[in-house]
Amino acid sequence: MTTPAPPRDAATVVLLRDADPGLEVYLVKRSRTLDFMAGAHVFPGGRLDKAADAAPSAFALLGTEVAALHERLGEALTPARAAGLFVAAIRETFEEAGLLLGSLAPGWSLESARRAVAGGALFTTLVARLDAQTLVPWVRWVTPEVSPKRFDARFFLARAPENQDPQVDGREATEGLWIGPREALGRWGEGTMQLAPATAKSIDQLCAFRSVAEALAAAGRRAPPVAMPVVWSEDGRAYISLPGDPRHPSPDVLGGTIRRLQLEAGRYRAVPA
Repeated sequence: MTTPAPPRDAATVVLLRDADPGLEVYLVKRSRTLDFMAGAHVFPGGRLDKAADAAPSAFALLGTEVAALHERLGEALTPARAAGLFVAAIRETFEEAGLLLGSLAPGWSLESARRAVAGGALFTTLVARLDAQTLVPWVRWVTPEVSPKRFDARFFLARAPENQDPQVDGREATEGLWIGPREALGRWGEGTMQLAPATAKSIDQLCAFRSVAEALAAAGRRAPPVAMPVVWSEDGRAYISLPGDPRHPSPDVLGGTIRRLQLEAGRYRAVPA
Protein backbone atom coordinates (compact mmCIF):
# COMPACT_ATOMS: atom_id res chain seq x y z
CA MET A 1 0.00 0.00 0.00
CA THR A 2 1.39 3.39 -1.02
CA THR A 3 1.91 5.92 1.78
CA PRO A 4 -0.09 9.11 1.07
CA ALA A 5 1.98 12.18 0.28
CA PRO A 6 2.01 14.66 3.18
CA PRO A 7 -0.16 17.70 2.44
CA ARG A 8 1.57 21.06 2.17
CA ASP A 9 0.29 24.00 4.21
CA ALA A 10 -1.56 26.57 2.10
CA ALA A 11 -3.83 29.56 2.53
CA THR A 12 -6.68 30.83 0.36
CA VAL A 13 -8.68 34.05 0.66
CA VAL A 14 -12.31 34.30 -0.40
CA LEU A 15 -12.65 38.04 -1.04
CA LEU A 16 -16.18 39.41 -0.72
CA ARG A 17 -17.92 42.69 -1.44
CA ASP A 18 -21.48 44.00 -1.26
CA ALA A 19 -22.97 44.88 -4.63
CA ASP A 20 -26.34 45.28 -6.32
CA PRO A 21 -28.21 42.93 -6.12
CA GLY A 22 -26.12 41.18 -3.45
CA LEU A 23 -22.86 39.67 -2.31
CA GLU A 24 -20.09 39.12 -4.87
CA VAL A 25 -16.89 37.06 -4.73
CA TYR A 26 -13.58 37.67 -6.48
CA LEU A 27 -12.17 34.90 -8.70
CA VAL A 28 -8.92 34.68 -10.63
CA LYS A 29 -8.42 32.53 -13.71
CA ARG A 30 -5.42 30.23 -13.56
CA SER A 31 -3.00 30.39 -16.45
CA ARG A 32 -3.44 27.68 -19.07
CA THR A 33 0.30 26.98 -18.79
CA LEU A 34 0.00 25.63 -15.22
CA ASP A 35 0.02 21.88 -14.58
CA PHE A 36 -2.95 21.85 -12.18
CA MET A 37 -6.49 23.13 -12.92
CA ALA A 38 -5.20 25.15 -15.87
CA GLY A 39 -7.80 27.66 -17.04
CA ALA A 40 -9.98 27.20 -13.96
CA HIS A 41 -11.37 30.05 -11.85
CA VAL A 42 -10.24 29.88 -8.22
CA PHE A 43 -9.74 32.12 -5.19
CA PRO A 44 -6.34 33.77 -4.64
CA GLY A 45 -4.08 31.52 -2.60
CA GLY A 46 -0.98 29.39 -2.43
CA ARG A 47 1.55 27.58 -0.31
CA LEU A 48 2.94 28.72 3.02
CA ASP A 49 6.49 30.02 2.65
CA LYS A 50 7.85 29.06 6.07
CA ALA A 51 11.03 31.11 5.74
CA ALA A 52 9.22 34.36 4.88
CA ASP A 53 5.63 34.01 6.12
CA ALA A 54 6.55 32.59 9.54
CA ALA A 55 9.50 34.90 10.18
CA PRO A 56 9.59 37.21 13.23
CA SER A 57 9.94 40.18 10.86
CA ALA A 58 6.60 39.23 9.27
CA PHE A 59 4.91 38.81 12.66
CA ALA A 60 6.07 42.30 13.64
CA LEU A 61 3.79 43.68 10.89
CA LEU A 62 0.66 41.96 12.16
CA GLY A 63 -2.02 43.99 13.84
CA THR A 64 -2.83 41.02 16.08
CA GLU A 65 -0.79 38.97 18.51
CA VAL A 66 0.52 35.63 17.24
CA ALA A 67 -1.16 33.79 20.13
CA ALA A 68 -4.52 35.35 19.25
CA LEU A 69 -4.24 34.22 15.62
CA HIS A 70 -3.31 30.73 16.79
CA GLU A 71 -6.45 30.65 18.91
CA ARG A 72 -8.64 31.94 16.07
CA LEU A 73 -7.42 29.26 13.70
CA GLY A 74 -8.22 26.60 16.30
CA GLU A 75 -5.75 23.96 15.12
CA ALA A 76 -3.22 21.81 16.95
CA LEU A 77 -0.14 23.40 15.43
CA THR A 78 2.51 25.82 16.64
CA PRO A 79 1.53 29.48 17.09
CA ALA A 80 4.21 30.49 14.55
CA ARG A 81 2.83 28.14 11.91
CA ALA A 82 -0.71 29.38 12.53
CA ALA A 83 0.28 33.03 12.27
CA GLY A 84 2.33 32.23 9.17
CA LEU A 85 -0.83 31.02 7.45
CA PHE A 86 -2.45 34.42 8.00
CA VAL A 87 0.63 36.12 6.54
CA ALA A 88 0.61 33.71 3.58
CA ALA A 89 -3.06 34.47 2.93
CA ILE A 90 -2.39 38.21 2.75
CA ARG A 91 0.75 37.78 0.66
CA GLU A 92 -0.90 35.48 -1.88
CA THR A 93 -3.86 37.85 -2.19
CA PHE A 94 -1.49 40.66 -3.06
CA GLU A 95 0.68 38.60 -5.41
CA GLU A 96 -2.22 37.08 -7.37
CA ALA A 97 -4.96 39.72 -7.12
CA GLY A 98 -3.02 42.90 -6.34
CA LEU A 99 -5.21 43.64 -3.31
CA LEU A 100 -3.58 44.50 0.02
CA LEU A 101 -5.14 43.68 3.38
CA GLY A 102 -2.97 46.15 5.20
CA SER A 103 -0.95 49.26 4.39
CA LEU A 104 2.24 49.88 2.44
CA ALA A 105 5.49 51.25 3.79
CA PRO A 106 6.24 54.92 3.04
CA GLY A 107 7.29 55.56 -0.53
CA TRP A 108 5.35 52.69 -2.05
CA SER A 109 2.17 52.81 -4.12
CA LEU A 110 0.05 49.80 -4.97
CA GLU A 111 1.33 49.89 -8.53
CA SER A 112 5.01 50.17 -7.63
CA ALA A 113 4.68 47.49 -4.95
CA ARG A 114 2.99 45.16 -7.45
CA ARG A 115 5.88 45.66 -9.88
CA ALA A 116 8.44 45.10 -7.14
CA VAL A 117 6.84 41.84 -5.99
CA ALA A 118 6.58 40.66 -9.61
CA GLY A 119 10.28 41.36 -9.92
CA GLY A 120 11.12 39.20 -6.91
CA ALA A 121 11.05 41.67 -3.99
CA LEU A 122 10.19 40.21 -0.57
CA PHE A 123 6.58 41.15 0.11
CA THR A 124 7.03 41.89 3.81
CA THR A 125 9.71 44.51 3.08
CA LEU A 126 7.14 46.64 1.22
CA VAL A 127 4.41 46.86 3.86
CA ALA A 128 3.96 48.72 7.11
CA ARG A 129 1.04 46.68 8.46
CA LEU A 130 -0.75 43.39 7.73
CA ASP A 131 -4.41 43.40 8.75
CA ALA A 132 -4.67 39.77 9.84
CA GLN A 133 -7.75 40.54 11.93
CA THR A 134 -9.74 41.03 8.72
CA LEU A 135 -9.33 37.32 7.88
CA VAL A 136 -11.99 34.99 9.27
CA PRO A 137 -11.12 31.26 9.20
CA TRP A 138 -13.87 29.50 7.26
CA VAL A 139 -13.12 25.99 5.94
CA ARG A 140 -10.07 23.73 5.87
CA TRP A 141 -9.78 21.76 2.62
CA VAL A 142 -7.41 18.77 2.52
CA THR A 143 -6.53 17.14 -0.82
CA PRO A 144 -7.57 13.45 -1.02
CA GLU A 145 -4.92 10.90 -0.05
CA VAL A 146 -4.85 9.37 -3.54
CA SER A 147 -3.45 12.59 -5.02
CA PRO A 148 0.32 12.70 -5.61
CA LYS A 149 0.34 16.45 -4.89
CA ARG A 150 -1.58 17.40 -1.76
CA PHE A 151 -2.43 20.60 0.12
CA ASP A 152 -3.89 21.43 3.51
CA ALA A 153 -5.53 24.70 2.50
CA ARG A 154 -7.10 27.03 5.03
CA PHE A 155 -9.84 29.10 3.43
CA PHE A 156 -10.36 32.55 4.96
CA LEU A 157 -13.23 34.95 4.32
CA ALA A 158 -12.38 38.65 4.05
CA ARG A 159 -14.09 41.84 3.03
CA ALA A 160 -12.27 43.29 0.05
CA PRO A 161 -10.26 46.43 0.91
CA GLU A 162 -11.92 49.68 -0.10
CA ASN A 163 -10.50 52.04 -2.71
CA GLN A 164 -8.39 49.32 -4.31
CA ASP A 165 -8.86 47.85 -7.77
CA PRO A 166 -7.69 44.26 -8.21
CA GLN A 167 -4.96 43.50 -10.70
CA VAL A 168 -3.91 39.92 -11.48
CA ASP A 169 -0.24 39.05 -11.75
CA GLY A 170 -0.46 37.98 -15.41
CA ARG A 171 1.53 34.81 -14.75
CA GLU A 172 -0.28 32.35 -12.48
CA ALA A 173 -3.51 34.34 -12.80
CA THR A 174 -4.43 35.78 -16.20
CA GLU A 175 -7.87 37.25 -15.48
CA GLY A 176 -9.94 38.34 -12.51
CA LEU A 177 -13.59 39.15 -11.98
CA TRP A 178 -16.20 39.99 -9.39
CA ILE A 179 -19.24 37.76 -9.69
CA GLY A 180 -22.32 36.75 -7.72
CA PRO A 181 -22.29 33.17 -6.39
CA ARG A 182 -25.40 32.08 -8.31
CA GLU A 183 -24.13 33.58 -11.55
CA ALA A 184 -20.80 31.78 -11.13
CA LEU A 185 -22.54 28.45 -10.56
CA GLY A 186 -24.77 29.14 -13.56
CA ARG A 187 -21.76 29.71 -15.82
CA TRP A 188 -20.11 26.60 -14.42
CA GLY A 189 -23.22 24.55 -15.15
CA GLU A 190 -23.36 25.90 -18.70
CA GLY A 191 -19.73 24.99 -19.25
CA THR A 192 -18.54 28.55 -19.86
CA MET A 193 -16.55 28.67 -16.59
CA GLN A 194 -14.35 25.98 -15.09
CA LEU A 195 -14.29 25.71 -11.30
CA ALA A 196 -12.08 23.60 -9.06
CA PRO A 197 -14.14 21.32 -6.76
CA ALA A 198 -13.36 23.24 -3.55
CA THR A 199 -14.07 26.52 -5.33
CA ALA A 200 -17.43 25.29 -6.64
CA LYS A 201 -18.45 24.03 -3.21
CA SER A 202 -17.35 27.26 -1.52
CA ILE A 203 -19.36 29.34 -3.99
CA ASP A 204 -22.30 27.00 -3.35
CA GLN A 205 -21.99 27.77 0.38
CA LEU A 206 -21.92 31.52 -0.27
CA CYS A 207 -25.37 31.37 -1.90
CA ALA A 208 -26.84 31.30 1.61
CA PHE A 209 -25.66 34.85 2.44
CA ARG A 210 -27.12 38.16 1.35
CA SER A 211 -24.24 40.37 2.51
CA VAL A 212 -20.58 40.31 3.47
CA ALA A 213 -21.44 41.01 7.10
CA GLU A 214 -23.78 38.03 7.17
CA ALA A 215 -21.15 35.69 5.73
CA LEU A 216 -18.42 36.91 8.09
CA ALA A 217 -20.70 36.61 11.12
CA ALA A 218 -21.66 33.05 10.23
CA ALA A 219 -18.01 32.03 9.77
CA GLY A 220 -17.06 33.62 13.08
CA ARG A 221 -19.66 31.63 15.02
CA ARG A 222 -18.06 28.22 14.50
CA ALA A 223 -14.71 26.50 14.20
CA PRO A 224 -13.66 25.88 10.58
CA PRO A 225 -14.82 22.40 9.50
CA VAL A 226 -12.33 20.07 7.84
CA ALA A 227 -13.30 18.67 4.44
CA MET A 228 -11.34 16.01 2.57
CA PRO A 229 -13.11 14.83 -0.61
CA VAL A 230 -13.43 11.13 -1.38
CA VAL A 231 -12.42 10.08 -4.90
CA TRP A 232 -14.00 6.96 -6.45
CA SER A 233 -15.05 5.52 -9.79
CA GLU A 234 -17.97 3.51 -11.10
CA ASP A 235 -18.75 2.24 -14.59
CA GLY A 236 -15.67 3.99 -15.91
CA ARG A 237 -16.70 7.37 -14.48
CA ALA A 238 -14.73 9.32 -11.87
CA TYR A 239 -16.51 11.01 -8.96
CA ILE A 240 -15.70 13.21 -5.97
CA SER A 241 -17.86 12.94 -2.87
CA LEU A 242 -18.08 15.78 -0.35
CA PRO A 243 -19.35 15.71 3.25
CA GLY A 244 -23.05 14.88 3.24
CA ASP A 245 -22.82 12.51 0.26
CA PRO A 246 -23.73 8.91 1.27
CA ARG A 247 -20.36 7.85 -0.22
CA HIS A 248 -18.51 10.20 2.16
CA PRO A 249 -17.79 9.19 5.79
CA SER A 250 -18.60 12.65 7.21
CA PRO A 251 -21.98 14.31 7.67
CA ASP A 252 -22.75 17.60 5.97
CA VAL A 253 -20.54 20.10 7.79
CA LEU A 254 -20.44 22.64 4.97
CA GLY A 255 -24.00 23.45 3.92
CA GLY A 256 -25.09 24.27 0.40
CA THR A 257 -26.50 21.79 -2.09
CA ILE A 258 -23.48 20.32 -3.94
CA ARG A 259 -22.35 17.01 -2.45
CA ARG A 260 -21.05 15.07 -5.44
CA LEU A 261 -19.12 15.97 -8.59
CA GLN A 262 -18.31 13.98 -11.70
CA LEU A 263 -15.20 14.43 -13.80
CA GLU A 264 -16.21 14.45 -17.44
CA ALA A 265 -14.10 15.50 -20.42
CA GLY A 266 -11.59 17.17 -18.10
CA ARG A 267 -14.22 19.21 -16.24
CA TYR A 268 -16.04 18.76 -12.97
CA ARG A 269 -19.81 19.09 -12.81
CA ALA A 270 -22.30 18.71 -9.98
CA VAL A 271 -24.41 15.52 -10.04
CA PRO A 272 -27.05 14.15 -7.63
CA ALA A 273 -25.68 12.27 -4.63
